[in-house]
Amino acid sequence: MRPRPRPKRLYLAGWIVKIISIPVIILLAAAFQVRPAAAPPSVPEAVALQAPAPDLGAALVFFTVLTPTDQPEPTPNLVSTPTAAPTVPEDQIIATQVAFIAEMPDPRPKAARPHVTPVATFVRMMTAPTETPIPTGEPGFASVPILMYHYISDPPPGSDRLRYSLSVTPANLDTQLGHLQQAGYHTITLNDLYEHLIHAAPLPDQPILLTFDDGYVDAFTFALPILQKHGFVGTFFILSGPADRNGEGGHLNWAQITAMSQAGMDMELHGREQVDLCNRPNDFLVYQIAGGRDSLEARTGRPVRWFAYPSGRYDAAVVRMLQSAGFVGAVTTIDGRTHKASGLFDLQRIRINGSDTLETFKKAVADNP
Repeated sequence: MRPRPRPKRLYLAGWIVKIISIPVIILLAAAFQVRPAAAPPSVPEAVALQAPAPDLGAALVFFTVLTPTDQPEPTPNLVSTPTAAPTVPEDQIIATQVAFIAEMPDPRPKAARPHVTPVATFVRMMTAPTETPIPTGEPGFASVPILMYHYISDPPPGSDRLRYSLSVTPANLDTQLGHLQQAGYHTITLNDLYEHLIHAAPLPDQPILLTFDDGYVDAFTFALPILQKHGFVGTFFILSGPADRNGEGGHLNWAQITAMSQAGMDMELHGREQVDLCNRPNDFLVYQIAGGRDSLEARTGRPVRWFAYPSGRYDAAVVRMLQSAGFVGAVTTIDGRTHKASGLFDLQRIRINGSDTLETFKKAVADNP
């Protein structure tokens, strides 16, 4: 059976629809055409989070990158292959986090602003290791004779061998210091030695230390004027107990100690009493060391930082007590002249005996190892 032919009016209507729809489609396409997404800005927007740095007068500014809300989501990479995360050094992480350091505006006049660390210096501190390593506490050593005296007087009749050995007559001390002066020696203090060992501060040519133990009254009557005659400074290790008892037993009293301090002498501590400090309980050490220091500082008005071990005897507990009490070092009776920053509580000395002639004195000062 043959199909029934379509009427001609239907063909005509179809062509009319096609003709009309073509421009409509073109107009609709133009109206609804999808525009390409705007390119992301060359520099992403950022918000600065300011971290205050009150001691430096500057602010650490950390930048956090934010995605603009009107920026289209990136197209995911559907064929990407997972890779292991790279290992980033810690200093590089810090350098990435600390993106920028800037001075914050300061409304105060320039003259009223505190001194601050330069920004460039702080950047190097935060982002990179320093070129010069930080000192570990022992930048060097020093070969400096520290002479050790006791009595500066003639021993009384009937004195034992020890008293004769510890007694240098005023005439001999004058001769010895005269030689040091003519030979070009310059007296320094233990504080000067400390600054040289720890901070590499310069010392004068031919430096020497003159120390006097036990705080006998002849330090005031004989040693002080002889030192002043030659323009030298002495370091005196005194006992605070006899001073409290008005110079009992031939020792210095507080008036003499204060006068010597005001004359430029270095007054340091030998303890409260002349007693062995080894194997002692903690409260005993506090009384002998911290108590003696407080008495001496109260009288002279100057800090006491150095100690001479009574009879040269000490143990680890004594050193710990000295350190906790604020002392920076101590002298021993160990023979020698070489000092290190790591041995501030074991400083060596050269004993000057009553039997020394000028020649043996010269040799001891110049040749002591």
